[in-house]
Amino acid sequence: MQQIILLKDVEKLGRRGGLVRVKDGFALNYLLPKGFGVRATPDNLKRLEGLREKFEAEEKERTDKAHSLSDRLSKVSITIPAKASAEGHLYGSVSVSSIVEALAVEGIEVDARAVRLAEPIKEIGVYTIPVVLHDQVRTELKVWVVEEKEAAVEPSPGSGAAAS
Repeated sequence: MQQIILLKDVEKLGRRGGLVRVKDGFALNYLLPKGFGVRATPDNLKRLEGLREKFEAEEKERTDKAHSLSDRLSKVSITIPAKASAEGHLYGSVSVSSIVEALAVEGIEVDARAVRLAEPIKEIGVYTIPVVLHDQVRTELKVWVVEEKEAAVEPSPGSGAAAS
């Protein structure tokens, strides 16, 4: 077992700046080569003390941004038109990327990994999708999947159609 100082957040292991004990293979084959952490030597532990304030300030800023984005998302619902059968079954599906694109049209940038869609949406309806913006900030997004209507063809002037 090795003690590692995390330089980046590692899901299900710890936050940046944290001190964790991991198996040798995990440290040597994953954490250290990918730059997620460094060995907990006395020198690195001293450097960590100096970096903790910086890490905490950056973490507070990320949390504040996540909270403000969460407030925006809780007030927004998006509509995604899709081609569907008469029974309401989609001829494709609505995926995470479709949801992220629809949010971008609304001017809201969300990382696709934050949208927690269990499986692609395959029917018309209203869905509540969980969005995890930060490990402490979770919200829900209302997604309306509606049948895509074909563009109505308007009669051109002089085609004999009476105007009302």
